[in-house]
Amino acid sequence: MVLLRRLLLGSSLASLMMVAGCSQPVYADRIAVPVAAPSAGGQQQIAIAVAPAKVRAPYDVQVIRESGETAPTYAHRDRYYVAGNSGERYIVRITNPTANRIEAVVSVDGLDVVDGEAGDLRKRGYVVPPYGETRIEGFRTSHEDVATFRFSSVKDSYAGKKGAARNVGVIAVALFEEQEIVEQQQIIITDGPNYRKPYDYEDDVDGMGSNEDSGDYYGPSASNSGGRGAKDKSVATREESRPAPRPVRTATKPAESKKMAPSADYAPSTGTASRAPSPPPGNSGGAPMRRFDDQESPPVEMNRPAQKERPGLGTEFGEQRSSAASFTKFVRAPGRPIAIAELRYNDTAGLMALGIPVAPMPDEGEIMTRETADPFPGDSRFATPPR
Repeated sequence: MVLLRRLLLGSSLASLMMVAGCSQPVYADRIAVPVAAPSAGGQQQIAIAVAPAKVRAPYDVQVIRESGETAPTYAHRDRYYVAGNSGERYIVRITNPTANRIEAVVSVDGLDVVDGEAGDLRKRGYVVPPYGETRIEGFRTSHEDVATFRFSSVKDSYAGKKGAARNVGVIAVALFEEQEIVEQQQIIITDGPNYRKPYDYEDDVDGMGSNEDSGDYYGPSASNSGGRGAKDKSVATREESRPAPRPVRTATKPAESKKMAPSADYAPSTGTASRAPSPPPGNSGGAPMRRFDDQESPPVEMNRPAQKERPGLGTEFGEQRSSAASFTKFVRAPGRPIAIAELRYNDTAGLMALGIPVAPMPDEGEIMTRETADPFPGDSRFATPPR
């Protein structure tokens, strides 16, 4: 029988299957090492097409609407925004125009899109093929299905229902390069008469504390009366032969009693009238001091209409949708991400409040025309169809 023993350089990979094609997203199979902090003088590359050229990476992250159109990305104060509408489904598209594969770790509202827990750069991600793209349609629920990304109120969002609504409103994608692949060496071992079992450190761990004269000792033996078990037994015998220490009596002062006396406010009723508490010093002879637990409260304006609470915009755990994926081998290169994309989303009112011109603003001529419109121009004829 021939046994193949692979000597892997570094950590071993636990891939489950190779992807059949580039039409479906695939996972990276290896958990990454902790990400190093960026250098003091370095600038993080941004994987958004509208970013400035000095920090723009070749990759691009976009939000695709349910209609198939690409949501416009707005740059505002070194941040990037997209507009969303409640109830609308969307997709996160990651484009890779380079000749190398990359890994994309994606979070929506602070939740990882693969496991639905808190986003973390050390988690696995999706592999984007060279000169290709990957479309992420929802939170993954299995190898075949996802829960659709759909805009909703903050209360109905996935993060809101998990009690983690603090980070609602941002879609983030961190991109990592692939480590250079090293060829694996193979050694053929035959199970012949001169075969020697490979060294296993667990054999030494199991035999720690054993008799040095016996190399095959792996634990205490019941027949070995002079071994370790006998030594432990003799120690226990000596401990049992010692007389038990006499208990020490300590006097307890009445003021140090563990039982607390009931307070005057919660004293049990005995059927007789209890003595009223004495007034606090400095208030004798005057009006009684007002307690904080009195039922009186300042008048409240009941006629004022309650302010309508703004629902906000989040991403819900939508309906199940078919979106197959599989595992593939991908060893992440050490270091920090090569590029990051942060797309913050809000509805039109929210973006307008930030000063982002989501809708085109009217010019002065349009405003003047509408303000000078005459409701009664003086024409007394009957209505006629338009020409």
